[in-house]
Amino acid sequence: MAINDNLLAFTPETNSYYVNHPRDFVPYGTISNVDKFESFEFAYDMSYGKKGAHRAYRSGGSNVRAMGEIFINAFQGKLAEYALYRYYEKKNIYMKKPDTSVFMLGQWDSFDLECQGKHISVKSTKSYGNLLLLETADWNDEGEYKPNKESGASKYDYTVLVRFKPDGEDLMKQSKLLYQKDEEIPEDIKDILIEKIRNINWTYDFPGFIFYTELVKMIRDKQILPKEAMLNGSTKMDAENYYYQTGKMHPLSDSFTLTERTKTEHSSDLLERECPECGKKLHQKNSSFIEYWECDCGYKEPIEL
Repeated sequence: MAINDNLLAFTPETNSYYVNHPRDFVPYGTISNVDKFESFEFAYDMSYGKKGAHRAYRSGGSNVRAMGEIFINAFQGKLAEYALYRYYEKKNIYMKKPDTSVFMLGQWDSFDLECQGKHISVKSTKSYGNLLLLETADWNDEGEYKPNKESGASKYDYTVLVRFKPDGEDLMKQSKLLYQKDEEIPEDIKDILIEKIRNINWTYDFPGFIFYTELVKMIRDKQILPKEAMLNGSTKMDAENYYYQTGKMHPLSDSFTLTERTKTEHSSDLLERECPECGKKLHQKNSSFIEYWECDCGYKEPIEL
């Protein structure tokens, strides 16, 4: 039986788990003002604006999320979708912009992004985070996202992690906004959030992604971080989560480039790039050990891994 080297280090005496396959934060870009505005309006409407609703509890969790937590989680989550959307746009891989429609409690968007018939789930965390975390209560053994079983796509071809600097929850804490009770929220909360959250620079990176088959393996191998366990000696888990370490994830280029990592099991799962000059499909070529993208129109560019 193959050894699973994606497991966290575990100290049973203290019920503590430690990341042993991290990936350094390497800034890729900064969110544009336009994308910040769209993300902010969405998050505000889904929280303080009360035009939509997010769950107050995490699946399997016991902590009730305050309005500030709901807002910043929605904001950072939507920023992550825009970050990925812009990344693929630069690679000449096109899809619909992130959905900023608001949903009432119990309603779900079927997936975060869709591209070439593939469904993409986008998760976000802080710059020093090194785990993709998925609440176990939300998933079945087939790798299906339970809330979408009846209403939409429940299987994700890619699950992508995006990291941000600064961390939204830390900013909200510093301004004493994260855990405010409803009666403590000031009337000018939107103006405060614009100044403290929307108007700052949000830098991000892409530590990696996993394919659907790898998500299923994670679930069936029971890579679980238990509720109440300590993570890295300082964070107590509110809910039970499946986990995947960033150091074991695919670089984002593996979602459209044939490499040693993808040419066997995942060769049919890759996205296609368009030629920036004529719009036709780019083909991956190699000559004298030099790999490049090529189009029938004569366009060429080197492959960046």
